[in-house]
Amino acid sequence: MIADLGGPGPACSALRVRRFVAGELSGVERERMQAHLEGCARCQEALREIEAEKARVLRDVPFERFAAGVAEKLAAPVVPRRAWRKFVPIAAAAALLIGIGIGRSGREGDGVRTKGGTSTRLYQKVGAEVIAVGPDGVVGTGPLQLELASPDRAQAVLLLVEGNDASVLYAGPSQAARAPFEWVGPASSATLVTVLSDQPLDAESVRRAVAEHGTAGVPEGSEVIARPLVRGKR
Repeated sequence: MIADLGGPGPACSALRVRRFVAGELSGVERERMQAHLEGCARCQEALREIEAEKARVLRDVPFERFAAGVAEKLAAPVVPRRAWRKFVPIAAAAALLIGIGIGRSGREGDGVRTKGGTSTRLYQKVGAEVIAVGPDGVVGTGPLQLELASPDRAQAVLLLVEGNDASVLYAGPSQAARAPFEWVGPASSATLVTVLSDQPLDAESVRRAVAEHGTAGVPEGSEVIARPLVRGKR
């Protein structure tokens, strides 16, 4: 587990280190983070752990194979609730599986839904299985993938928000939008925020607005889906 990065300066943040590794920082912000890393032992440790985690994921679970597992999960017929319960008698499995998300339509597997037809679905790779994460957002360790289903807006930005910082997971056309990602860092909870609009969205502007003001900061006329992300007890 990455150590708590609380300390002097806004750059002392595991999520900001993650954004630095992903190449999301640029210009003065990247230079400032580079200088901070050179003198901050805690952030250096976070950097080592994030890079080690990425190496393990790429080695053990290539995202291409993970995405294929998600596609197979979506193509499979929905298992009725009574039948599903028969397959989840083990407490350890229940802690990871949590249950299939229920949307406004009442059908299992719909994920978290907006007032329109759009919904988000979250999946996690657990061993050899791809598991649908329930609306409570409890996850274990392992790579995750957020997907946008039945979008009724043209553009989307998908964000991972921890405290007062946010990272862009995906930005572009809403159709078939998907974001494989790793959730590393010391935080025990986070929020996945999806912003949808018929107008072009500047991902960095949306990221900054959500980081500073929460979902109230999204562009006027946008549609927002927010779902929790919580580390499950192992």
